[in-house]
Amino acid sequence: MAYGTDPRERYSYGEVSDDERREFLKALGVIAGGTIAGATLHDLRAEVSSGTASGLAEMGQGIRDGLTGSLDATLLSNQLGALTASFEQLPEIETMGVPEAGSEAYQALTGPAWEINAHLADVGFFASAEQTLPAFTPEHIETTTRQLLHLDALPATLAEVGFAEQEQAALVTNIVNAREQLSWWMPTEAYPPAEALDDGVVYDYVAPLHQRAAEGSLLWIDGLDHYLWTNEVLVTSEMIDRGLWDIKSMLGGYYLMGAAARDLAEGSIADEHLSTLISGSSAIMIIGQEFLLDDVIRITDDKRAPAGVTSQ
Repeated sequence: MAYGTDPRERYSYGEVSDDERREFLKALGVIAGGTIAGATLHDLRAEVSSGTASGLAEMGQGIRDGLTGSLDATLLSNQLGALTASFEQLPEIETMGVPEAGSEAYQALTGPAWEINAHLADVGFFASAEQTLPAFTPEHIETTTRQLLHLDALPATLAEVGFAEQEQAALVTNIVNAREQLSWWMPTEAYPPAEALDDGVVYDYVAPLHQRAAEGSLLWIDGLDHYLWTNEVLVTSEMIDRGLWDIKSMLGGYYLMGAAARDLAEGSIADEHLSTLISGSSAIMIIGQEFLLDDVIRITDDKRAPAGVTSQ
């Protein structure tokens, strides 16, 4: 199988290999030279131009104008501070292995993010983003990634919650390298009305795209305590390691979205940066969900632990 035909071969788990870097650059129209295994954002910036940010400023202004309530900068700042503690718990969770019965170790990671989420939903943040931002078309993915890569505040924001330089690069390259997974996620208006369906499926309510990205990430994390415990005989340490990167990615995406909302509340973010961060953070959370399914949830015979062997 040629490199790149399987999405899992293009997905970076915390470090960008030279092949993954080449795939990323190729998708952005750049002919890669040399070898930079373990590339950082600085390395990628040097090879990828920012391109044009056509429409991003207008989109950011549209999101501001579309809010139906007032963002609370204090609430957002406090909950983002609490969310940093969740990242600090990840090494302990890795050491724990499979949770014991009744454990809430994974669920405890998402509490501050749920508080942020409720506030964003209440003020119409997700609805405004849905009405303003385009779907994840190839063009929007490319534009967003180029701008995200050159966003000066990105490395410092991710460093606040413990993302090392190579991990920061992995988050960005995964947006492009896992673009197929992004294309599966449609905006609400793309879903057919219930009366048009004849297969028994009814879409009574489909949340805005960016809300699905955010809440889906939190729900998957919340469910892992019970899921891993009930499937302990199948779970390997490699599955937990990979799953923790997916979780860290999803929480990192949520932190970026929350930070953008806080800066919007404080009036300290440019319009083009706002739209870039909302799209970019949603993409990161979507990709984390897609690969968590493959890494942990869908346990095939080739991945499961041998009989009598557990991850503990």
